[in-house]
Amino acid sequence: MESGSEERMKIKVELKGFPIVSDVIGKKSLELDIDGRTLSDVIENLIGLYGTKVKEAFYDEKGRFDPIIQVALNGKTFVSPEEFGRPILQDGDTVAFLLLLAGG
Repeated sequence: MESGSEERMKIKVELKGFPIVSDVIGKKSLELDIDGRTLSDVIENLIGLYGTKVKEAFYDEKGRFDPIIQVALNGKTFVSPEEFGRPILQDGDTVAFLLLLAGG
């Protein structure tokens, strides 16, 4: 029984400077076919497909999204974790996860 409110979409996911996840997945970019329209849906799909190591890479020990990860939508808009539950994704969007490392 279909609700009609959700459509499957293809989202491109890029992992930039994020070897923990790209090593598990085996590549630095992939296309996901998802039901949702939120960044939380994208992350949950990745965890569902690739398991615990991916979950541990995205979230700290308290279950909060790791603040050293930045998320860019279509290469131009950075999205804060507070917005991950908003339905902002469209079919064909590119979501990039960037691991920021401080030097010193």
